[in-house]
Amino acid sequence: QMFRSRVLRRVGRRGGRRLATVAVGVSGGVDSSVAALLLKRQGHDVVGVHMSNWDHAEEGTDGECAEREREDARRVCERLGIGFHAVSFVREYWSDVFEPFVAGIARGATLNPDVACNRHIKFDRFTAHALALGADWAATGHYARVAHSEAGGSALLTAVDADKDQTYFLAAVPQASLRRSLFPLGELRKREVRALAAAAELHTAGKRESMGICFVGKRRFRDFIRSYLPPQRPGPLVCVESGRVLGTHQGVSLYTHGQRARVGGLGGRWYVAEKCLETDTLFMCEGAAHPALLTHTLEVGEAAWISGSPPGQLDSRASPSALACSARVRHRAPAIPCSVAATEPPPPPQYTARFATPVNIAVGQTVALYDGCRCLGGAQVIARGPSLHEQGKEAGAAAAARGAASVGPGAPGCLQATVCE
Repeated sequence: QMFRSRVLRRVGRRGGRRLATVAVGVSGGVDSSVAALLLKRQGHDVVGVHMSNWDHAEEGTDGECAEREREDARRVCERLGIGFHAVSFVREYWSDVFEPFVAGIARGATLNPDVACNRHIKFDRFTAHALALGADWAATGHYARVAHSEAGGSALLTAVDADKDQTYFLAAVPQASLRRSLFPLGELRKREVRALAAAAELHTAGKRESMGICFVGKRRFRDFIRSYLPPQRPGPLVCVESGRVLGTHQGVSLYTHGQRARVGGLGGRWYVAEKCLETDTLFMCEGAAHPALLTHTLEVGEAAWISGSPPGQLDSRASPSALACSARVRHRAPAIPCSVAATEPPPPPQYTARFATPVNIAVGQTVALYDGCRCLGGAQVIARGPSLHEQGKEAGAAAAARGAASVGPGAPGCLQATVCE
């Protein structure tokens, strides 16, 4: 009731501009602080909403950091003279984000909880919560832009600050929520945001950015996730090139494709190239750019299209063709030219993405698709195509077979051996 009294809609005009009531997600960081500041300066009726998504007390861990974030958010709202409201989405986060995340790891996939949190919590539960209590808009401190059309549709655009752009994490946001969303920081660079916070004497101006997965905190991810997974069995670490056993791991689900893993007694940098859950085997390669890590082709599952429907080229009701676009396989990664084609037969609609340059990405991760600065949507990787290493082996075997056939059965053995090498 107190929150409702603060955010009852005010419809009026100041200087010819319509005012609105805006609920801003305030995390306790500098970005959300400045988002609230800018909206307040524009004359809107602003209220800060702090979301709690993880129950540290129930897990038996230290919740001091979460309490500190909540207090920082409250102090910012007090400094700006706007309302402050706290809401818990702990149950929703557990069922919609965390449980699918753990289930994915158990089956060998590596889902991105930030993408899921934006889709199911910040741009679903939070948006609905704000609108139900009388707000016209829901805003966040994400570095992104949104273009609202008079026809009712909204487009998600990359931020001006390319280094901070967060559209990768927003690639699965539903259109219905995007239509009611504001991103006040989309036209600003990070240094400008900090300068605005300092000028307004906000205590978050110099606060460090939070990194990593929110529910893991300062713990080692492997130690954290182990308690939520079925019992893990040790298995062999096998060199992807020689087939030689290099050592032993403590559970295949504790590793992800592309992850660096220490191999006892060996120098160099070793990475997980493939996982086999059936035999509890991790196939390893040496070097971050090893061909076993890279592929030109990905199979992705049903996409979340920002507009609410696939681009015309991929509409299965017509005559689908390949979509020429660009894609990011992780936050801050460069956009890579690619083509996306529907996989036959639908439903459910699945797609094959072919990249101009090879990519390194794990099953379960998100591929975000773009048309210039416009984010089209995103989809989870359900399978990796053959790696460059596998393609090289196949090409070598084919060449050897052709060479052996051309030499003929009566050729000297040394020549056949030379060809095979």
